Amino acid sequence: MTTKKHVNLSLHEIKFNSMNHIPIMIVNRRNKEELEVMKNLVQVLSTHQSKFRILKQTEDGVEELPLEMFMNSFELSRQIAQERERLDAILLKEDDEV
Repeated sequence: MTTKKHVNLSLHEIKFNSMNHIPIMIVNRRNKEELEVMKNLVQVLSTHQSKFRILKQTEDGVEELPLEMFMNSFELSRQIAQERERLDAILLKEDDEV
């Protein structure tokens, strides 16, 4: 039930996908909201010590992404977005002063 709260699949689809090694969640890494939902699901699964894999699509195919790398990249993306917002605010302030 915990997984169902994070994905748009029925319990039957979640079970079927899991048993057949089909992803239960696919996200666009440039979509902040989708990544946030995925991060929350990963944290819940980790807390419950559930087995799961994070896969990354590359030009050469699909590769597994270690949990630590996913969490680090998520945090880095969040920090970059915050820095971009801070710089935008500075630029807007400078435009107002001119």
